[in-house]
Amino acid sequence: GSGGDVQGDKLSIRHNSGFSVLSSCEEDWKPEAIAQFKLLGKMMSFTVDLSKVGCACNLAFYLISMPARDVHGDYNKGSNGQGQPPYYCDANMVGGQWCPEIDIMEANNHAFQATLHRCDPAVNQHYSFCDRGGCEQTTRTRDNAYGPGSEYRIDTTRPFQVRTEFLKDEGMLTGMRTTLVQEGHRVVLNHLTCDVDYLAKLTDAITDGMSLRITYWGQSASTMAWLDSPPCHREACMGSHAGEATISNMTVSELEDVPSASDSDGDAGTQDASVDASAADEPENHHWVSDPMAPWKCHHYVGNQQETGWCSRVGFEGGFEYKFTGGEGSLCGPCWCCKRKAKLASAGVLQTSQAPSWSTPAPTWNTPAPAPAWSPPTTTQAVATEAPSLMKGEIKIGGVESAYLAGTGGNVDGDTMTIHHNAGFTIFTDKEKTWEPENIEEFKLLGKIISYRVDLSKVGCACNLAFYLISMPARDMQGKPSPGTNRQGQPPYYCDANMVGGQWCPEIDIMEANNHAFQATLHRCDPAVNQHYSFCDRGGCEQTTRTRDNAYGPGSEYRIDTTRPFQVRTE
Repeated sequence: GSGGDVQGDKLSIRHNSGFSVLSSCEEDWKPEAIAQFKLLGKMMSFTVDLSKVGCACNLAFYLISMPARDVHGDYNKGSNGQGQPPYYCDANMVGGQWCPEIDIMEANNHAFQATLHRCDPAVNQHYSFCDRGGCEQTTRTRDNAYGPGSEYRIDTTRPFQVRTEFLKDEGMLTGMRTTLVQEGHRVVLNHLTCDVDYLAKLTDAITDGMSLRITYWGQSASTMAWLDSPPCHREACMGSHAGEATISNMTVSELEDVPSASDSDGDAGTQDASVDASAADEPENHHWVSDPMAPWKCHHYVGNQQETGWCSRVGFEGGFEYKFTGGEGSLCGPCWCCKRKAKLASAGVLQTSQAPSWSTPAPTWNTPAPAPAWSPPTTTQAVATEAPSLMKGEIKIGGVESAYLAGTGGNVDGDTMTIHHNAGFTIFTDKEKTWEPENIEEFKLLGKIISYRVDLSKVGCACNLAFYLISMPARDMQGKPSPGTNRQGQPPYYCDANMVGGQWCPEIDIMEANNHAFQATLHRCDPAVNQHYSFCDRGGCEQTTRTRDNAYGPGSEYRIDTTRPFQVRTE
């Protein structure tokens, strides 16, 4: 590669650089010379110094199924490398070619992330689609776990060790566990929330061998927010924030030859910080509560958990919320026991675990609607405690015979809808039987255009006005409409590509926007069985105004001045 140098076991790498590991040196890139690491049942470790790698920078240490192959199974250099070497591929199709990817480290001195990305089955070793978003764990969810300074368990002003274990059972990949180690202190990123089938689909790639790629890149704060915001804010990866990094002491070893992540490491009195930490790590004035944004995943029984009915009675344990479904309308696909990440809540802070109740009988259109059960948003700030009323009314949509809005937090006047913050609406065909699945308006838009006028002048940063299509009503594994059992504030039969509300389905985000940014995203799903979806691409294929200078924003200097209304047309 370029942009660094090697001395013994140490690689020094500078910003905007990249390296691959080869088994032999040749004048030209030869696919047979790309080293293949077969890591199933093994551990890869190294020491890294990120002290000069600041916010909005990313030192990436990752595995990919390179060299890429074409549809005939032949090695393919690619035709749009985007700065990557020949035969490059990854799970985001950077360089134009897909393949499985395992991000052992994407990090700077404020955040560390590890992510697995599986792909659809290959044909002739050629991949046609991968999960861009992946299944990730990050230090950003743990207080005082990682950052520059002695107050953090991993002080990134000094070097630390990264250990990544690829766990197996009966020849299948069953887990990935990353442990950051520094002088007896540890932070464990354990991918317990990754579905067992998701992990299994990476088994062939990691068994056949994956190549190692090390890159150092980064841009503006807005483009790198996925990695480090918060804690990072407006810093850019440049100047003193983009100093040299080092990686040294790289080792591959069998798992049985090294201590497991549960073993003591250094000072026996040191508390571990782990994404799946036990209740013993919790401060005394905290307790676990539901995180409505966390997706449900399958929990696989350990020991006698199944025989003792553990899942139906445990509730919260070890940083996770558990729910027994018995397989009926399961929140997590085919499993009977589901789990998702929980969050810590301080004692004395008002919490909500009950979302707006959408089961209130539909009132007549000529009388006031009874208020649904409601509790205020989870926040540490004061909020209004009056219940919002259920709004129902006809909205005029050109090209649609009849359309009725139902939801809370807005009103309709002719063809104009006004919507407030923390509100949501769905469109129906019948004003009398609002929440019946057959009454949900279905828009068949292939070969058509949908357009509307929007005013975002008062919708500021960190807000999102979303206008999107979903394959609602959701259906269970028998193909029957499924209202869902843990909807996280969504109406009955809700589903989307991020499993918000507990159910998957395709999603097309026509608009996710505020007065500073506009994004449109398509999310496809794995093929449905009985119209029931079991997995979707969370990340999706998106386009955003953030990559266009002076295209969109509040002021006359932008092509689209969001201080004034504008039209959106989606074909």
